[in-house]
Amino acid sequence: MNRLAKIGLAGMLLCGLASAAVNFPFPQSSNYGGNGIVLSNQAEAASQLKKAFDFYMKDKYKENDSYAAIEKDKGSNNFVSEGTGYGMLMMVYFSDNTTSYQPQFDKLWAFYKAGVNEHGLMNWSFGGLKPYDNKANAATDAEMDVAAALIMAAYQFGDEKYLEEARKLLKNVKQYEFEENGLHKPGDAWNDKKNPSYIAPAYYRLFAEVDTENSDFWNTTAMNANYTLLETNSAEYSTGLFDNWSNASGKGLDRNYGYDAARTPWRLAQDFYWFGEAKAKTMLDKLGSWVSTKQAKDVKGQINRDGSVENWTSHNSTFVATLMTSLVTDASHQGKLDEFWNETVSLGEEAYFEQSLKILCGLLVSGNMPNLSVAPTTPESSSSVSESSSSAEQQSSSSSGTNALPIAKVDAVKMELAGRTLRLSVNGNVRVDLISMTGTVLKSYSKNAAGSAEVSLNALPSGFYVVRVKNAGVTSLRKIKLD
Repeated sequence: MNRLAKIGLAGMLLCGLASAAVNFPFPQSSNYGGNGIVLSNQAEAASQLKKAFDFYMKDKYKENDSYAAIEKDKGSNNFVSEGTGYGMLMMVYFSDNTTSYQPQFDKLWAFYKAGVNEHGLMNWSFGGLKPYDNKANAATDAEMDVAAALIMAAYQFGDEKYLEEARKLLKNVKQYEFEENGLHKPGDAWNDKKNPSYIAPAYYRLFAEVDTENSDFWNTTAMNANYTLLETNSAEYSTGLFDNWSNASGKGLDRNYGYDAARTPWRLAQDFYWFGEAKAKTMLDKLGSWVSTKQAKDVKGQINRDGSVENWTSHNSTFVATLMTSLVTDASHQGKLDEFWNETVSLGEEAYFEQSLKILCGLLVSGNMPNLSVAPTTPESSSSVSESSSSAEQQSSSSSGTNALPIAKVDAVKMELAGRTLRLSVNGNVRVDLISMTGTVLKSYSKNAAGSAEVSLNALPSGFYVVRVKNAGVTSLRKIKLD
């Protein structure tokens, strides 16, 4: 019921958007509820990203009947599991009003499933688009992005089947790619060291919502253990640069910010943007302060973590784009954020890994990678509580022409907006969340009420919001406008 209601949020707000191919068409142009800053010119960035993605589809995306994968090196006929995750995320976020990339998403997911090992996890490398259990074993970073992409696909394409697929995958991920104490393993077949860039705290929160049997593990055990590792690693050097590899406590082993470590600030920026996580902000603040002293055109990798020497001469998006994501927490870095993005764009069409990070980091800092599980679609011009159907059949007919799931009793809790007071007919423990139109939970209220409850909304500025009420095992959703 809760899953249907949450996915139904997209369908509830689709009235008047029947021509949309998907529920959250690119560009989304979110500001993440005011968590940090985004690029100054979002419209221009969206155009630049679309161009980069079009090249990616032409140069990296390959199909073979029912399968698809992202080629690691041009002409290599080599495909790695991390690329499948990157590709699936891109298909979700670049789908727009004219083109849904759901067919391509499904082919990438089919390739993943056909290439799993005995643990139900994809082998990390294939020498061709013919997946099978080649005994190469799994790499945990791929599962993080694949599972998150499945969850986001449920909301983008309006199909709950992806949540069930994610739920099955996550049970295998927890069993084979995480320790009981919550620390990640780098893969299902080895655990000699840790990879900070495999830690995806924003995704853990999503996983907890889907893999409900293990919600405490994702929300608390894994979250705390892996954030502790990241904090230890961040604290080693004044630059805040992360290491490619560490031991279980977080002590760096390579002393380089290289092709592995580069993904770490991007993953932290996701948790800050989506959930306002203070731990992520602290580490990004530190790294961003160091990055803000650099000229984007001069950034090369790998980089010694003390910042003294840049070991290589690689000036590409692996380093420029990822360090850019550390600048998002501080408004005083706006000019530097834009500078790093402009330099990233100037690098043009790049190789597989560099182009992947160009696009993924660009999506995030431009506001085009919101958390779709809470992000409403474009608001209507109504000045009152939005009406929604109380049956799946009614909602299905009102969403004709879209892929939105029907809503199952989304209005089960009676709500009335009287001025700036929300009146509810409830019984027992009730939780009320006020969600911004960019998907951020702004305020939450918990009450124990018998029959009715009132919530004052006086502290909120004028504008559109979504009210989410959980009571008696039922989740209800309404869109409101406060004058």
